[in-house]
Amino acid sequence: MKKKVLAILLASTMTLAFTACGSTDDGASTSGDSGETASEDTDGDSSSSDEGGSFEGASIEIDIEDSIQGNQETLDQFLKEIDAFCEETGAEIEVVQNGGDQENILKTRMASQDMPDMFVTHGWAALRYNDFCEDLGDEEWISRVDESVLSVITDADGKVCTAPLTQWVYGMVFNKDVMDANGIDPYAFKTWDDVFAACETLKANGITPCAVAGKNGGGLPGLMEAANVFYSADGAAYQNQEALLDGTFDWTQNTQFWDTYAQIYDNGWFNEDIFTADSTTVQKYMGTGEYGFMLWCGVSDMATIKSYTPDANLGIIPIPAVEEGGNAAYTVGEGTCIAISNTSENIELCKAVLDYLLDKDNLTEYCNVNGGMPGLTDITPEESESLTLYQNSVESAGDNLVFTNFFDREYLPSGMWNVMQESMATLFNGDVGTAKDRVPEVAQYFQDNYETLYETNAG
Repeated sequence: MKKKVLAILLASTMTLAFTACGSTDDGASTSGDSGETASEDTDGDSSSSDEGGSFEGASIEIDIEDSIQGNQETLDQFLKEIDAFCEETGAEIEVVQNGGDQENILKTRMASQDMPDMFVTHGWAALRYNDFCEDLGDEEWISRVDESVLSVITDADGKVCTAPLTQWVYGMVFNKDVMDANGIDPYAFKTWDDVFAACETLKANGITPCAVAGKNGGGLPGLMEAANVFYSADGAAYQNQEALLDGTFDWTQNTQFWDTYAQIYDNGWFNEDIFTADSTTVQKYMGTGEYGFMLWCGVSDMATIKSYTPDANLGIIPIPAVEEGGNAAYTVGEGTCIAISNTSENIELCKAVLDYLLDKDNLTEYCNVNGGMPGLTDITPEESESLTLYQNSVESAGDNLVFTNFFDREYLPSGMWNVMQESMATLFNGDVGTAKDRVPEVAQYFQDNYETLYETNAG
């Protein structure tokens, strides 16, 4: 087997090794113009040979971001698997690390009609990149994809736009020992009234009901993802989802979400250090026995909480419905998801790479390292407690459960994340008991930016 060359950039200042394929972290090719690598030495043949699955001489580019949705260990595992694929098939794969610039780089490449052969879709496969993605709906592994994430990666025309190695699933995490000690069963929650009753009990017994990391960029705006059960999820009290999609939704006349969180704040149910506590602080809080809920938390975050407090007994539930009879909702998003460009000259090679990455043994190893929730149903990582807790909660919820995309991705114009952050910060920026008075101000601020950004993006 011919040994190929893989350049792995392990630090921002130097290339440390070359083994099987090419990799850079600045969007630049290690072997010339990245726009030429897809067709180099292929003579226009986009299929593998019939002998041993060989792709000898074929080359593609894979663009990734943020250490492939994890830490350095996750990146190393991903590159290890790409390296092994190259060793087995003779393919040449250049892994380009775009880091935090992945979104802007891909926007530029979309505009110039120059997409990489494969790319991490970072949450936007069906909503942004669908026109550039090869349809993966007929691939062998599609029957193994978790239904909850399948709906997120499928566009309005039914095209499966990306391959989900992992998925993000967010709900409400709680300290089960705290709940048991106070006679509370979160699995029985049906509506936000049940959440409020639990918070009252915890507060009366000296427990801080809810912990949120307001110092981090994701802590406060993350709370706004719960808007799905108020306005967009099937069974929500608000029943004009078309207004959310066409930009005519009026946040000043539909303040149910703001009213709910103002009530939580005004009852003193949040941690007092809401603006100075970062995610690590709050994750440590959840293991102390002095806090009840994280109102917005990922399944994979429970493993992080356990890393700080190994004996912490946790649970997770979907965000409860607003009204009796409504549906609870888990928010599901793309974790590590990789699409194939429909203009690649080596689509069969790209599909072979996905088959390799989604192989049960390979994906299990990746998830063991990454700590994320698998996108395929037959994958059970070694550290599977969080996955088991999630699966148990799905069974407990029964038929009154839906899965939605991230609210801002599906219903808000691009650029709203900072507006979400500022809105929640304004709502909570004052004495306990005064948040309800700021609801009109917050709703108007949100409405103004919603309209402006909607028009800007439409233009």
